[in-house]
Amino acid sequence: MKIKKTARAAAAVLTALMIGGCSVKVGTNSAIKDDRIVAESTAENIDKVEITYLDFKKEYLYFLKGQGITDDSEESVAATCKSQRETIINYLINEKVILEKAKELGVDKLTDEEMDAVEEEYNQMVLRQVAYFAGLTNIDPTTTPLTDEQTETGNKGFDEYLASCELTRDDLLVWQVSAEITDKLRAETVKDVSADYGEAESTFNDYVESIKALYEGNQLEYENGVYSAYWIPDGSRRIKHILLGFEDTFTDEIREMRRNGDDEGADKLREEKAAELDEDTKKIINMLDNGADFDELIEEYSADKDGSEANPDGYLLVPNSQLYMEEFSEMGQSLENIGDYDTTLTDYGVHIVLYADDARVTEESIKNYKDYIYELLDSDKKSSHFNDTLKEWREEYKFEIDYDALKIDEPAAAQTIESN
Repeated sequence: MKIKKTARAAAAVLTALMIGGCSVKVGTNSAIKDDRIVAESTAENIDKVEITYLDFKKEYLYFLKGQGITDDSEESVAATCKSQRETIINYLINEKVILEKAKELGVDKLTDEEMDAVEEEYNQMVLRQVAYFAGLTNIDPTTTPLTDEQTETGNKGFDEYLASCELTRDDLLVWQVSAEITDKLRAETVKDVSADYGEAESTFNDYVESIKALYEGNQLEYENGVYSAYWIPDGSRRIKHILLGFEDTFTDEIREMRRNGDDEGADKLREEKAAELDEDTKKIINMLDNGADFDELIEEYSADKDGSEANPDGYLLVPNSQLYMEEFSEMGQSLENIGDYDTTLTDYGVHIVLYADDARVTEESIKNYKDYIYELLDSDKKSSHFNDTLKEWREEYKFEIDYDALKIDEPAAAQTIESN
């Protein structure tokens, strides 16, 4: 599968599992000669294109070794291997067709710059594999040079592994070149294909409507999600706070009292505890009254530094919030003007709450998300167009496959045609 399983993917497969010198029993047909044609074009008006059993076997052994499969006829893996054989032969056919079409369209040659980039990526992959086969799995060989001994050991192991798949390093480089040519052909094929930006806007608008519906039907899920990046209900605010927190054991005690229905006792207990924090509370309020920076005081005094850092613009507080404790929400909504602050008490401690700003989705963020949607739609449209084109190209070649040699099922449609 050379087209998109290039040397880039080869690195992952090669390191998946090393089976040393163990042989692999291939259940297709060991008597088949390497030069046997297992797929060929039969169209009369184009040059014949052929795929040999060796072409197939290299790919298949590569798969089996990477998966640690030593016998593809074993019941536990037989179905997976059969499916992979079908995938491989179809991939090889696609590759042949793509390379032929690349010649027709004049995009089968790489520029010096493109080839340099391919070789650089290939060399980096080889270096990582050499390091792996030298037993160096926890280093980056591009920054930590290997010793001569490590290089020798790694090269030997890497080449032996490839040889067990009847592959060479040149095969891996060819795979990578083929992938680059495929990318060039794809770019040429879809150069006039693009999505409609209006579709992205429509998709975004539909998404916003679904968020509004979610908010109406399950406000808490809305508040717990990331939907505020795309839509925020009117009247929402950004709230910051400095939390003078109770000890965890004390908070647990208050919550246990509430679970037992003793809200009055819980309220009294937390008020007594809050009184112990009164001096610090007054000190911070005094500093704010004299122009101190709220964010700097968060950093110095708040028990909720992590939460504040994660919400640098402030917590989103929607009308009638179900996410925060009632006292916190009520205080946040009661502040009249941006910049106002006041204190409130919850089971977690004393909060100095700041009305930091009105919450809104900016035009920039809306545009960025529409652009993101457009990129997805455009990519999907280009991919669909290229896949449809590839299907048409493949039909032109009228490939016949040796299903018996590969031990895969002949499609029902082909069987029907033959029977007629």
